[in-house]
Amino acid sequence: QQLQAEQLRQQQQQEALRLRQQQEAAAAKQQALQEQQQQQQAAALRQQQEAAMRQQQQAAAAAQQQQQQQQDAASKASSTSQGSGAVGSGVGGAAGLDIITGLNGLSLNNQAGAVGGVASKNAIGDPTTAAAALGSNNAMLQESFATLPTANEQDRNRPYTPQNPYPATPPSYPSTPSSLFDNPAIFEKLGTDALFFIFYYKQGTYQQYLAARELKKQSWRFHKKYMTWFQRHEEPKVTTDEYEQGTYVYFDYETGWCTRIKQDFRFEYSFLEDSLQ
Repeated sequence: QQLQAEQLRQQQQQEALRLRQQQEAAAAKQQALQEQQQQQQAAALRQQQEAAMRQQQQAAAAAQQQQQQQQDAASKASSTSQGSGAVGSGVGGAAGLDIITGLNGLSLNNQAGAVGGVASKNAIGDPTTAAAALGSNNAMLQESFATLPTANEQDRNRPYTPQNPYPATPPSYPSTPSSLFDNPAIFEKLGTDALFFIFYYKQGTYQQYLAARELKKQSWRFHKKYMTWFQRHEEPKVTTDEYEQGTYVYFDYETGWCTRIKQDFRFEYSFLEDSLQ
C-alpha cells in the first residue's frame, strides 16, 4: 500500500509538472503573439505617419513651387517694364527714323501720334511733336513701374484651414490656433500627457518639435523601432557600447495611452533618436 501511495504521488507530481509546463508554453505563445501584434500595429502606424509626412512634404513643395513661380512672374514683369522704358527712350532718334523708313512710311501711331516712343512719319518730321510723344510715353511707363506689385503683396496671409474640420463645432469656439503655442516657454508648463498628445497628433509641425524637445529635457528618449518614448526606471544593469539593459518606463500610445513598465529590456543605441537638439 505504501508503494502504491508513493507511485500515485509521483504520478500526481508528474501530471502537475506537465500541466504547469503546458501553461507556461501557452503563456509564452500568447505573449509572443501579443508582441507580434504590437509590432504589426507599430509598423502600420509608422507607415501611416510616413505617408502623412510625405503628403505634407509634397504639399509644402507644391506651395513653395507656386510661390517661386509667382516671384518669377513678378520679376519678369519688372524686367519687361524696365526694358520697355529703355526701348522707348532709345527709339525716336536715329533708330526710330530707320524703323519708319524701313516700313515705307506706314503709320504706327495711336491717337496721340506715337506708341512706345515710335512716332509716325509725320510726327518724326516735327522734332517738337516727337519729343512731346516720347516724354508722354516715358511718363506713363514710369508711373506703371511705380505701381508694380511687390513680393510682399503677392505673399498674402492665407486663412487657417483645419486638417479635419467638423461641421457640428459651435461657431463660438476658437477657430484658429493660438499664437501662444509658438512660445517654447509654454511647453515647459505642460504635463507629459499633453506633450505626448502634441507629439503624436501634430506631426510635422513646430509644436511637435517643441514637445519632443521638452520630453528629452525630462529624460525621455525616443525609440525609432517601436516609435515611442522610453525613460529609465532605474540604472541599467548592463551597459555596453552598443546597448543598455534594465527596467524602463515606456509610453503605450497604441492600446492604453498610458505609461507601462518593461523589465529586462535591451535598448540598442542604434534605435535611439539623437538628431534633435
